[in-house]
Amino acid sequence: MTLKITPLTSIIAAEVSGIDLAEPQDDATVAALRQALLDHLVLIFRGQDLSEPEQVRFAGFFGTPFEIRQHDNLERRPDADSRVMLVSNIVENGKLIGALPGGELQFHSDSAFDEHPLMATVLYSETLPSRGGETKFANMHAVLDALDPEVRDRLEGRGGVNVFDFVTQVKTEKLDRANSVHFTHPAIRTHPETGRRALYVNRLMTEEITDMEPGESSALLSDLFDMVERDEFHYVHSWLPGDLLIWDNRGAQHARTDYPLDEPRLLRRVGIQGDKPF
Repeated sequence: MTLKITPLTSIIAAEVSGIDLAEPQDDATVAALRQALLDHLVLIFRGQDLSEPEQVRFAGFFGTPFEIRQHDNLERRPDADSRVMLVSNIVENGKLIGALPGGELQFHSDSAFDEHPLMATVLYSETLPSRGGETKFANMHAVLDALDPEVRDRLEGRGGVNVFDFVTQVKTEKLDRANSVHFTHPAIRTHPETGRRALYVNRLMTEEITDMEPGESSALLSDLFDMVERDEFHYVHSWLPGDLLIWDNRGAQHARTDYPLDEPRLLRRVGIQGDKPF
């Protein structure tokens, strides 16, 4: 098999073919995949048949798979690998088997509310509804480059306060930070491997811009969120069973579209540990 990397848009995402991820990979292949992720931010592998250990091994090509912590609010199987999160609306014995069970998820970067957010995320599809549940990806380097210089200047040196909000999924009001996981990161972050800068605020989690009046912060964030949601910055992935995706949270954001809640959906997520944004 010959590894082939095909860009899917001019701005973000590439499909990788000619590879069976259930098999061990040599160093040259791993190096090519790592470079492709830096180049395209999102990589798509179709038609894979992967066990949980094989998915974790793949994630390990890019860094250290993340151990799920208690505040992730998961119902786990007794024998579950603590590095694998189930993203599902399926109920067994009266309980959800996973997290993020249904509905739309607004644009975000995974675990931006942590001191060390996930560097990348690996998501694999097992069971899918008849429609909906697409994942949208936005190139945040491109969003930053497209900002008006005056807006960019207002963000320089300021932070974004990011709050854990996956329980409610779609925010309708500010949360009580005293009882919520939160962290402040630069509103503009630097990619530690490429040196490229990216906008690092998101609609799902970012509550305010530091050192700015509340009204000004809210108005600016609203404009930024609207810009992130412009189609020109996106790739939209329609899932098939056996799809595996990895995306770089340092330069990309993602969102989920709604889907029928009475139809089962099951994906497996493995996060890859990251460093502190700067």
